Amino acid sequence: MKRGIEVAKSSLVLRYLTTTITRRYRRMRRRRTVGRAYDMALEISQFLKSGITVLDVGCGSGFIAHHLTGILNAEVVGLDVAPKTSARINFLRFDGRTFPVSNQSFDAVLLCYVLHHARDAHVVLTEVRRVLRDQGRVIIYEDNPAGWWKRAVCWTHSLQWKSRTGACTFQLANDWRQIFRKAGFKVTKQRGLSRWRNLAHPVARNFFVLEADANAITLQRDLPLTTTLMNEIAA
Repeated sequence: MKRGIEVAKSSLVLRYLTTTITRRYRRMRRRRTVGRAYDMALEISQFLKSGITVLDVGCGSGFIAHHLTGILNAEVVGLDVAPKTSARINFLRFDGRTFPVSNQSFDAVLLCYVLHHARDAHVVLTEVRRVLRDQGRVIIYEDNPAGWWKRAVCWTHSLQWKSRTGACTFQLANDWRQIFRKAGFKVTKQRGLSRWRNLAHPVARNFFVLEADANAITLQRDLPLTTTLMNEIAA
């Protein structure tokens, strides 16, 4: 009898410790997610005006959109293929290709580590052109894995997402610039970001600011690009 009581107490203590550790781990992850989103929102806000309308494509948790709403006093709408977000924001679900919003309805569009998930980046950027107002801006964050180790890290990331959004397609910075140009955009700002921003994903990144290029000549979509890095990895 005494032995049974001791076992029951040990089980309760173990359950309590497991629950406590799990709860604290989830809380830590949430704080880290919210903190990173706030840092990115501050960075983005330096290139946007107050009181504008912003579309956050592939908004994920929604915390970047949430923070920008307060920082810029902006109207921010989040889009994602997931059914919901963690943050309470204006949210619309979409199919990964067509934005369920009207033509020229936003002053800025965000693509934060989203384009490498797109089945066709040109299709997504065409939608961005459609919904962007004149003089609007596009803010893009992208991984640019140069070197075998960084490509291996991105390959692992691709495996994690393959069943949800398909295989990822990573490009180097110059390849992204060519894709942007073909879609009718010009790069007005580009800045390299430290690969240590995320210790779990130590890959070089770039921050781009785009504007529609009114003088852009529409190129043929079959113009050859540099072979994507994911094809190189597969080879």
